[in-house]
Amino acid sequence: MTTFTQRHAHRSFYAIAAAALVAASLTTAFGATPEAGAATPKPIVPVRSVASSSGSHQALATQWLAFWNGDLDLAKTIVAPDFALHATLLDGRSDTEIIGPAGLAGWVAQSHGLFGDLRFTVQVGPIIDGDFAVLRWVAVGRYRGGIPGAYAPVGTPLRFTGTDILRIEGGKVKDYWLNADTGDLLMQLKVGQAPAAAAK
Repeated sequence: MTTFTQRHAHRSFYAIAAAALVAASLTTAFGATPEAGAATPKPIVPVRSVASSSGSHQALATQWLAFWNGDLDLAKTIVAPDFALHATLLDGRSDTEIIGPAGLAGWVAQSHGLFGDLRFTVQVGPIIDGDFAVLRWVAVGRYRGGIPGAYAPVGTPLRFTGTDILRIEGGKVKDYWLNADTGDLLMQLKVGQAPAAAAK
């Protein structure tokens, strides 16, 4: 008969093992590995809204939505040459590999390649504060295939949400923080599920 301490130790072991298994499966699926000792960027403090810039930032946010809905040529006019992305990428690449207008346009095109009929609509915002614009969005589309470890059938309808934080400098998007509900999207794609379970 085990003591309370032994039973507790067994439970802790199984919890740690389960967490490690989930992390390993995601790493295998997307090739993502945590970078040890990554430097913490300095916080950027927003400047209070100025009436003259508020309208132009609203217009830029509207163009940003059109850009994500497939008008990729807009990258040349709304994305700064020294643009920086701050996000976790599904394919395991570092966000520092998405450079400038062409890099961002290529990444958006890749997203449309994975998800057909991809359409973004704004749920909240844009909220303008100084040189920042924030949008809460909803995306719908259909899975086209090509994501490692995903067992959802091609054509599966998808709906996921997220929030974009844009820092605008000189009338263009200089920094982009993306916070998407990736966990929900992975569940819809049946990532990491056994083929038999995914078919149910």
